[in-house]
Amino acid sequence: MSTVKRVGLVTIGQSPRVDVVPEIRDVLGSADIEIVECGALDKLSKDEVARLAPREGEYVLVTRLRDGSEVRVARERILPLMQECIDRLELSVDVVGLLCTGEFPELRSRKLLVEPSDLLVKVAESLKPSKLGVVVPDPAQIDLTRRKWRGVAQDIKVLSVSPYTGTLSELRRAAEELSDRDLIVLDCIGFSREAKKVVATASGKPVLIPRTLLGRVLRELLEV
Repeated sequence: MSTVKRVGLVTIGQSPRVDVVPEIRDVLGSADIEIVECGALDKLSKDEVARLAPREGEYVLVTRLRDGSEVRVARERILPLMQECIDRLELSVDVVGLLCTGEFPELRSRKLLVEPSDLLVKVAESLKPSKLGVVVPDPAQIDLTRRKWRGVAQDIKVLSVSPYTGTLSELRRAAEELSDRDLIVLDCIGFSREAKKVVATASGKPVLIPRTLLGRVLRELLEV
């Protein structure tokens, strides 16, 4: 008799993340793994979400609302809402995963907490690229992203294309600009397998995306 495992997924936007979770479910592969979602913005109106918009100098995060629209929020002001999701999910799941590649060292969980940002950095670091290309959603994230990745490669190029409002043509142009890199990272959970294929084809280089990497680590943790 099989035992169902449960994974909790926390988005900084609103759940359900129909643009992300189906691809993670495909990677998990097992009917014996149940996914439970929680969004930091689930209980907020659009006006309330708008009040979380980043001010000058604040850590910018980009996410998606339930209606598919893109929003920018300040990391500092959504941390308590993310922690509330973790606190609720950890009561009934085996492991918790974040659907965001921002850095959240303050978050705590009594269950294993899998953060895609850490996974991406550690995997890329282990590959020892000389030249690294990174794509983020928003131009305001470029300087912060360059600092985040500075320990991975000496030569880092960061470009911005939104996975929510950008076009495949814009993504293809960015990939062509990064074709001199050894490795390319699409540093946002919003980037899909299709986006990865476009970038890999246009650049001719290996590409990492966080959602499938997260799914593979969760599968490793939950497999019996």
